[in-house]
Amino acid sequence: MALNGEEEEKGYTWEADYAEGLNIRGVLEEDEKGSIEKSIQKVIEEARRKAHDTDRPSKCRLGIMRYLYIVVDCSRFMQDKSLMPSRLAATIKIVTQFLDKFFELNPIAQVGLIVCKDRKAERIVPLTGNVRQLVTALTSINELQCMGDFSLQNALRLALTNLKDLPKHFSREVLVIMSSLTSVDPGNIFSTIENVQASAVRCSVIGLAAELFVCSQLAKLTKGKYSVVLDSSHFELEINSHATPPSTGKTLQCNAVEVGFPKHESVEREISCLCHSSGPISKRGYECPRCGGRYCSIPVECRVCRLTLVAAPQLARAFRHLLPLPPFRRIDANTEASCFACHRKFAASSSAFECKQCAERFCIDCDIFLHESLYICPGCKTDL
Repeated sequence: MALNGEEEEKGYTWEADYAEGLNIRGVLEEDEKGSIEKSIQKVIEEARRKAHDTDRPSKCRLGIMRYLYIVVDCSRFMQDKSLMPSRLAATIKIVTQFLDKFFELNPIAQVGLIVCKDRKAERIVPLTGNVRQLVTALTSINELQCMGDFSLQNALRLALTNLKDLPKHFSREVLVIMSSLTSVDPGNIFSTIENVQASAVRCSVIGLAAELFVCSQLAKLTKGKYSVVLDSSHFELEINSHATPPSTGKTLQCNAVEVGFPKHESVEREISCLCHSSGPISKRGYECPRCGGRYCSIPVECRVCRLTLVAAPQLARAFRHLLPLPPFRRIDANTEASCFACHRKFAASSSAFECKQCAERFCIDCDIFLHESLYICPGCKTDL
């Protein structure tokens, strides 16, 4: 039986059950060539603007001392070409950039790396503050090593084993980068999620394919964040949101942490460091002021006396999150005015950003630089 034009426009009746509340057509609109790339860019820019304009609540406790395990899905689904040149190549590139930003914002944090393939999870880098060691291990992964299925339960079990016995005044976190649409688990994964929740470990997931219920529940119960990327730019935006120290509320214990400040010294003979089981053997390193143990990089917790070893500049940089620069007010730009920082004239049909305290105006490039790198307003400092 032929359908008239009105019935064809309505579509099938079962579609209403899935389309209700989603408003897909209102978000993703095709252009004259049938492409939705412009709509995706609009969604990404809106998410970036929303994250940029969001002010952090006052009197918010932050987990500045962080232990983070990054779980990378190395199943066969990472060979997919939805992210060019492949999901694995895009993940390695973006995570490498994320590590530089993470340690810039969290100089006294430590990061470990777990890969999961063929339903098995393996820790390839323990918790460390050495970004070079993490990048070297990450770039050594190739597509030929991606095989089998992904097991979220085994990845969480391994991460929990390495995190549950750590001091409770640290923020313990897991970030899962998941490409698979399934999770082949040996048991009930929701029991593992309950164990993770009971251990106060925050779990976040970045999906490279589509939204999954189990990942949504994992992030919801552990007070993490779950997002599904649209493209490489959106992937970079979502993973960089995890670089800022998270708010902890009352989940962390308030303890006085004893800290040591070792010097980078040389010795007469070559000795091995305690942070590697075999080597590297060097004449230079950091010596623990309490027990004399040597380490090739800091920050690190001494394996002998459990003293936290950091450098004074690292500790000072970590506390800048306690007094962040508030977001500027977005206003219409006056083409006759110029940016207070770079002195460039504002372009037509562009936006300017006004400091709420000193009322000085900045262009978008200077606004991003002040909030992401400098962390101070030059207009407020000149008024002092």
